Amino acid sequence: MISDIAFLRAENEKKPTTPPPPLISGWVHGFRVLPTGTPFPGFWDNNKTPYGIEIADNMSPYSPVTVTSVLKGAQLGLTAWAENVIGYWMKAQPTEIIYATATDDLAENWSAKRLDPLIDSIGMRDLIHAQTDPSKAKSRRSGDKTTVKEFAGGTLNIVSSQSAASLRSDSKRILVVDEVDGAPEQLKTGEGNFLDVLDARTGAWGARAKKLEYSTPGVWESSLILQQFELGDQRVYKVPCPRCGVREMLFFKQLRHEMKDGVLHKVWYQCPHCDGKIQNYEKTWMMDPANGAEWVPTATAKKVGHRSYYISSLYSPVGMRTWYKLYELYLEAKSKRDGMRSFVPLYLGLPFKARGSRPKAENIIEQRGYYPDGKEVPYGVLYLTMGVDVQQGSGWNMQTNCANDPENPPRLELEIVGHGSDHRTWSLAYKVIPGPIGDPHAGAWEAMHKWAESGGLVMYRSDRCRFPVSLIFIDSGDGTHMDVVYNFTARWGNTYPSKGVNVLKKRKDEKGDEAGPMNFKRYRAAKNERSGDITFYEISTNYYKSWTYTNLKIQRRPSEPQAHGFCDFPGDRGEKYFMMLTAEEKRTDGSFHAGGRRNEALDCRVMALCAADVYLDAAVSAARAKAKADKPTISDLDLQKFNHAWVIEYLTQQTRRRLTT
Repeated sequence: MISDIAFLRAENEKKPTTPPPPLISGWVHGFRVLPTGTPFPGFWDNNKTPYGIEIADNMSPYSPVTVTSVLKGAQLGLTAWAENVIGYWMKAQPTEIIYATATDDLAENWSAKRLDPLIDSIGMRDLIHAQTDPSKAKSRRSGDKTTVKEFAGGTLNIVSSQSAASLRSDSKRILVVDEVDGAPEQLKTGEGNFLDVLDARTGAWGARAKKLEYSTPGVWESSLILQQFELGDQRVYKVPCPRCGVREMLFFKQLRHEMKDGVLHKVWYQCPHCDGKIQNYEKTWMMDPANGAEWVPTATAKKVGHRSYYISSLYSPVGMRTWYKLYELYLEAKSKRDGMRSFVPLYLGLPFKARGSRPKAENIIEQRGYYPDGKEVPYGVLYLTMGVDVQQGSGWNMQTNCANDPENPPRLELEIVGHGSDHRTWSLAYKVIPGPIGDPHAGAWEAMHKWAESGGLVMYRSDRCRFPVSLIFIDSGDGTHMDVVYNFTARWGNTYPSKGVNVLKKRKDEKGDEAGPMNFKRYRAAKNERSGDITFYEISTNYYKSWTYTNLKIQRRPSEPQAHGFCDFPGDRGEKYFMMLTAEEKRTDGSFHAGGRRNEALDCRVMALCAADVYLDAAVSAARAKAKADKPTISDLDLQKFNHAWVIEYLTQQTRRRLTT
């Protein structure tokens, strides 16, 4: 039987006789194993993504860098580098670690799909167990949970901005923050800034604490990762041209393309110095530090030890995102309403910035069209929607049957908007209907009903092609007249109450919209709590106001077709309308403020635009349902062809058919 001393000696001989590598890049190269299903399965190779070496090595124990902030595009492999950092501080230098991300769902998904394979690949699985007091050996804690991994020498806590209470955990040395801009800037618990709350957890470690934060950005006005990037030394990755050798940062504007039969055929990069043609496969040579590629600071950091980095998806390594695919995504984004809102952050790695804060009414007035107000549908219009704003005004005197204040009577204001291809819009009619608004069968409501019965909801093109209003939203307001609106909408078909919300966040059971952050919704269909059979729509007003303001700045071309997203207005539309349409000031945080100015026209426009999205989404769902019914075996991939573009093309063909007959 082996003695205790012999056993201890044998175990001691198994311990490493050399200290762990001082740099994370040196530790991980050829050691970590990436699983199948990843872009580069097998042993980790630093040369695949060499721009990540310096970023990871900043987090090494002997580096003087304490904060590393990365403003980035997608498909760059930097998340995998962050995992290397966590693996190093679990295996080679065990300590206390926090991994934080935007939502609970993201945290759970990362733990299951990214962290567990990492733990297995670096030989940590047997070392994950509860670190209990020997006197409490009967403890049932496993130490291996979704949100907590315990190991000798430390603990890894996995948290999100939605679980603020978990951010109050014990002091941590290493802080890794993913998807910074997916989290709210201020926590709902009132504890303050998301990053500040996390930073407080590292205070006890002083200069030995380290933080790595990285994210694709959100909007310019409220991007946290942009703020952190600007605090650092703002490094860019300069790479040499294979033709002339001059080092430069890669810019999207230098991509060149060739079309063939209307389809994207070739994409290449043109050197701005020698005009040399560079192919995608040459990126491997260009990004190699041995050939001169390196991170170059462009500013002085506001604090010692803070390095910040910017890198776009143009640097995506060979085998991942190609320049061809990137340009293809750019062309798709241009064809979608507000598609650049998602393309710019995701692939250029830059926060989206709407052009300007408040359009000038006089500039829009100068660009009015030539069609009359409320009388004719111009060619190019495919379908109509309408938004109705409810104004309480100064009240109605029933004895005199007039408003208490003639300048501000109780009233309904409505706009009919025509929608065409390329997200073009035409304001076709704007109408103000004064009268009491407290009874859905009297006053302004009855006047609007009679106007609709007389043909107000149907408009005609010059060739007598008929265009009924397809969908109507009526503002249910702050609750004062909500029941009245609900009762009135029951009288009309295709008419729904709506309620504006500045920013509509997605729920756990929902999928986020493409045109914005992952937790964003343009609209949501819901049921009224008091009458569950009535559907109403919540509208993300900041989104539609931003879209409106961006497109109002598009200049009219001398001849058709007009630019993507151009907003047209009748030639005889009065100045008052345009003052209301541009009444609200867009603040730097993305919010809108009227400042006491009349803004009914903007509210009507928001509802009409949202109704257009709902109409197209419903048409897509109907087309897919019909295709599934006609061919039950149809694949999900084939169903994807029924989208907004397909609906627009279908409506275009229908209007052309009506024109020829």
